[in-house]
Amino acid sequence: MVSSGLWFPRVASRLALTLFLLLPLAGARGQGSEIAGTMPEDHLPGLRAILATAFERSPQLIEAEYRRAEREARLLVEDAARLPGVSGRLNYASNDTSISSTNSSQSRATGFFYNLSVGQPLFHWGALKNQSEIARIRLAIEQRKFDVAYRALAVVLRKAYLALIVEKARLRHMRASLALLRADLVVLAERKQSGAVAASQFDAEELRLRGIAIETERAEAEFAANRSRFARLAGLADLPEADVPDDIPSPKVSPALATALTATLLRDGAKSTLEYEIHELAVQEALRRHKIEKVRLLPKFSAEAGLSLENSTDVNGNAVNQQGIQRRTISINANWNIFDGFATRGLTRDALAARRLAERTLAARTEEILRDAQILERSLKIDASEVELRDLHHGLAIQGRKRTAEEAALGNLPQGDVDRAQLNIGQAEAAMLAARAVLLGRWSELVALAADDPLLNTHSARHAREKK
Repeated sequence: MVSSGLWFPRVASRLALTLFLLLPLAGARGQGSEIAGTMPEDHLPGLRAILATAFERSPQLIEAEYRRAEREARLLVEDAARLPGVSGRLNYASNDTSISSTNSSQSRATGFFYNLSVGQPLFHWGALKNQSEIARIRLAIEQRKFDVAYRALAVVLRKAYLALIVEKARLRHMRASLALLRADLVVLAERKQSGAVAASQFDAEELRLRGIAIETERAEAEFAANRSRFARLAGLADLPEADVPDDIPSPKVSPALATALTATLLRDGAKSTLEYEIHELAVQEALRRHKIEKVRLLPKFSAEAGLSLENSTDVNGNAVNQQGIQRRTISINANWNIFDGFATRGLTRDALAARRLAERTLAARTEEILRDAQILERSLKIDASEVELRDLHHGLAIQGRKRTAEEAALGNLPQGDVDRAQLNIGQAEAAMLAARAVLLGRWSELVALAADDPLLNTHSARHAREKK
C-alpha cells in the first residue's frame, strides 16, 4: 500500500520535469508563428513585392547564383573520378612493310584498327570519396551563402525602404514649412509697404526663406538619388515618389519576443544560424582534406579491361607477313608513390593547420553572433520605449493643433498659429516614423541573425536548404 501510494507522486514529478524540459523547445518552435506578421513587409505590403522582385533581379543574387551553379558543375567533375572511365581509338590505316635489304618481299595490310579500354578505381583509401564530399560541402556552403546574400539584401532593402518613408515625411514637413514661410513673407511684404515692418526685418526673413528653399531643394535631390539607389539595388526600373508610403503602421514588435528569440539562440549556441552552418561545413571540408593528404603515399588500386584490334608484323628470313591481332585484357593495377620528398608531410601539416583555423573561426564567429544578438535585444527594448515616447509626442501635437484651431475659431488666435501647429504635427510625425523605422529595422536584423527570417521560407532559394 505504501509503495502504491508513492507511485503517483513520482510519476507526477517526472511528468512535470519532462514538461519543464520541453517548454523551451516548444517555445522555440512556436516563435516562427509569432514572428509572422511582425516584419516590415507585413506592415508595408508594397515592400513584400519589392523583396520578391529583388530575389529575381538583384545583381548581388544573380552573382551568388552563378557561384552556386559553378560549384554544382564542379561536383560533377569530382564525382566523375569515382565512376568508370571509357576511352577508345579507331583508325583506318594502310601498312606497307618490306625488308630494307631487299624489295623482293613486301606485305601490305589495309583496314580499320581500334582500341577500347575501361578503367575503374577500386581502392584509394577513401581519397576519391573525400574529394566528392569536399565538392558537396563547397556546394552546400555556396547554397547557404546564397541564403545569406538574400537575407542580407532583404535587411538592407527593408531598412532603406523604411528610411525612404522617413525621408519623405521630413521632406513633406520641409515643403509645408517653406510654403508657410512664403505665405508669411507675402504678408510681411504688405506690412512693409504700409510701413508697419522695417525693410531690414523683411530682408532678413527673405534671406531665411532662400536658405530654407535651398535646403528643401537639396533634400528633394537627395531623396530622388536615394530612390534611384534603392531601385537599382532591388532590381527595379524606378521607384517614383508616389510609390513610397506616407506612413509606417505601429510596429507589432514585442520586446518579450525579442528576448525569447535571443534566449533560444543562446541556448542552442547559434547552431541554427546560417553563419554557424557555413563555418561548420568549412571545418568538415578541412577535415576531409586532411584525410586525403594522409593517404598520398599509400598504394592506389584500380581495374582495367581492354579490347583492341592491332596490326602485327612477323619477319621470317626474307619473308614479311602482316595480320590483324585482336587482344582482350583484364588487369588489376597498383600505383604506389613511395617517396615524394616530404611533400606529403608538408601537405598534411598544412591541412591540419587549415582544420584548426576553421575550428577557431567557427568558435569566434559563434561568439560574435551571440554577442550581436544580445546587443540587438538590448537596443530593441530602448527602441520600443522611443516609439512609445514619439507616439505620445505625436498625439500631443494633434491635441495642441485641435485646441489652437478651437481658439482660432473663437477669434482668440490668428490663423497662422493653426498653420504652425500643423507644422508641429508634421515634425512630430517625422520623428515618430523615424523611431518606428529604427525599431522595425533592428527587429529585422535580429530575426535575420537568428535564422528565423520568414523570407527564406516564403521565397525559397533555387536549392532546397537543409534543415537541422
